[in-house]
Amino acid sequence: MKTSRTCLGATKITFEFRAGFAVFGFAIVVLTLMPFPLNGAQYYTNWAAAHFSDIPAQSGPLADPDGDGEPNVVEFAFGTDPRVGGGIAGAVQPLYGGVNGTNAVFQVEILEREGHQPGVQIDLYLSARLTNWTNWFRPWWLRTTTNSLPSDPAGSVRELFTTRLPGTNIWFVRPKVQLFEGGAETANYYVATNGSDATTNSGTSINAPFATLGKAAGLATNGNLVYVRGGVYPTSSKISFTKISVAGQPIRIRAYPGETPVLDFSAEAGGTDGIAISGNYYWLYGLVFTNAGHNSIAITGTNNIIERCVSLGARNTGFHIGGGSSATSKAASNLFLNCDSIRNYDPAGNGGDADGFAAKWSIGTGNVFSGCRAWENSDDGWDLWMGTSGVLITNCWAFRNGTNILGLVPFKGNGNGFKLGGNNVGAAHTLVCSLSFHNMGTNGCNGIDQNNNTLGQTVDQNTSWGNLKANFSLKHGANTTPHVVRNNVSFAGGSSDAFTSGTLSTNNSWDVVSPTVNTDDFLTVDESFAVAPRRDDGGLPETPFSRPVPGGRLVDKGVKVGIPSYPFYGSAPDLGNFETPMW
Repeated sequence: MKTSRTCLGATKITFEFRAGFAVFGFAIVVLTLMPFPLNGAQYYTNWAAAHFSDIPAQSGPLADPDGDGEPNVVEFAFGTDPRVGGGIAGAVQPLYGGVNGTNAVFQVEILEREGHQPGVQIDLYLSARLTNWTNWFRPWWLRTTTNSLPSDPAGSVRELFTTRLPGTNIWFVRPKVQLFEGGAETANYYVATNGSDATTNSGTSINAPFATLGKAAGLATNGNLVYVRGGVYPTSSKISFTKISVAGQPIRIRAYPGETPVLDFSAEAGGTDGIAISGNYYWLYGLVFTNAGHNSIAITGTNNIIERCVSLGARNTGFHIGGGSSATSKAASNLFLNCDSIRNYDPAGNGGDADGFAAKWSIGTGNVFSGCRAWENSDDGWDLWMGTSGVLITNCWAFRNGTNILGLVPFKGNGNGFKLGGNNVGAAHTLVCSLSFHNMGTNGCNGIDQNNNTLGQTVDQNTSWGNLKANFSLKHGANTTPHVVRNNVSFAGGSSDAFTSGTLSTNNSWDVVSPTVNTDDFLTVDESFAVAPRRDDGGLPETPFSRPVPGGRLVDKGVKVGIPSYPFYGSAPDLGNFETPMW
């Protein structure tokens, strides 16, 4: 099966188009790690308005007014003229590919003539033959900026894409462009640091915004859009989102395109949440929360989405789902997508309560964490303590949790990567395609921990390594149902992994790889890659970190899991959270 692994999670509708292909050539260019300079680049709607003011009917992303086979969205991404034929010829250039061996370097350079445009994701697909259109696949790519050439236009950007694959002497490359944000819409309300909450101001104009998010949140209703402009917003009290919206008409609270709003709750009293969402169908996007008195976001409502948001330095858990132990309402069907939760800590509890993400106590079904990272939080990366319904965690990373960043004495941070329950409450959680490493602390310190959950957990396709104690600690009392543990990788833990009697352990590294897995089985374990910038579309960074060596001992050693099975390359899934691409 030739497709990339896509574990359980959420998807969004976008425009995408695959442009024409280029074929292999030779050269090597020096690398410089991203992020990109934007060089005054613009969003698609602004670009289209500039190019098609006289023929607006031709301004759509998939229109091709010059008839060169490249739609506008591709010409936008590569900075070519959409009204002059020629397409993106010369913009995608294969540079280097290995002919022999299982672990060869492949490099492709692209030229973005008007700079790195925001709101689009450029990906490169490869094939070793052109017999049909089903052979194309997208490997992981380490993207770096490289030196411009004297002939390049002013403001242009060159990117170098590098990956590792089995060697081949013939290969082809073609780009795919995805437009995920076209630019600013007309919002119902605006918030800016120079705004006013005066009763005479309606906040409905970008030129006369509100000063606080709380003011806009109190007025927004079904289907409304609130834009929050960039800058720092000192906030001393909790902001409550209480409206009950409906499916298809979320209340959207979004960062203005290209800007980063930071809500700083430093002046807030300890024990007070930054954002409290008791309502339904809110969608928060692109916001940063710092120094909240308790949780950065606490959700007790349902059907809410938190996307591309960051919690930094909250005085308890960064992002939290669920009510108290006696709560009557149950937070359900909430999604945290592509969020980061970093260095949250609780001085009042000596570091024993501040997790990156949590779904605790009285919770309903359908809560999901996808594409998220939690690092250097004082307690756990994820904590599902006493959660009453199953939670899905997919494609998430937890590392260096249990870090005593304040030098608290005594320090009580548990330091588990993924804590899957607690206090003998039964809930069948699912952890898939995730990564846990170098978690520490004083009590726990495990990569993946059952923590007295009385039901069996599903733990598939994960990599857990180098944690202070066990990488897998799934032996807490007697389960009423067995754990299902498949296609996982464990190595270099501080103590032995443990599983309850009856665990269905299938095709894990300890089952099928001998001698035990070590760092030589991966392209690199340089953990600086784990905090690299995200993809343009918000996805986790693509780097060689923690990826199996092509053709190595972890490749094709797994068993098909899931209904339908998670996609994979080759004859069987690889072990661990990453799938190794192949021709």
